Amino acid sequence: MKKWSLAFAGLLLLFSAKSMAFGFYLEPGLFYESGDGKVDIDDSKATTKGLGVDVKLGMNFVDKMLFVGVDGSYSMPKFEHSNTGYDADATSMTYGAIIGVQTPLVGLRFWAGYVFGGTLDPEESGLFDVKFEEATGPKVGVGIKIFFVALNVEYMDLKYKKGSGNWGSIPSLDDFNNKVTMVSLSVPMSF
Repeated sequence: MKKWSLAFAGLLLLFSAKSMAFGFYLEPGLFYESGDGKVDIDDSKATTKGLGVDVKLGMNFVDKMLFVGVDGSYSMPKFEHSNTGYDADATSMTYGAIIGVQTPLVGLRFWAGYVFGGTLDPEESGLFDVKFEEATGPKVGVGIKIFFVALNVEYMDLKYKKGSGNWGSIPSLDDFNNKVTMVSLSVPMSF
């Protein structure tokens, strides 16, 4: 984290005071997610697939090319677990921070961030009813902005540190990993 802070500070110092003017940044979006997960305790597979909403909120700098902010998402994926037949609708939420660049070159955009928290809560299905909490992990994205709309692809490598509920014979649900790819349509706005 210290390396990112130093790199960010150095980048900002390269630009003149005039170009350092900052503004407000808002980017609401809709996405489709597809996740491949693993429950560490028995090495079983799980998937998440579904629609959601996302919002990025923060500040932009350097003639609106650099943006820094917070990022939150809410989705309603379908959760399926291979070993148990657990198949249920779920709700998912994540929040974190991002830093990114909006290039003047054909609207290319790049960002990276970190998810500081989140949950995945599938509904009850048969004998199973679980909830995964305390998600953390890196998040990266790339996109292209055309006029006022952006088409994006994001990737999160989430680790849920806490699990609770009824999972049959498995005594612990801790350490659920979910690698999530999201394809989104968003509207980046600078003020």
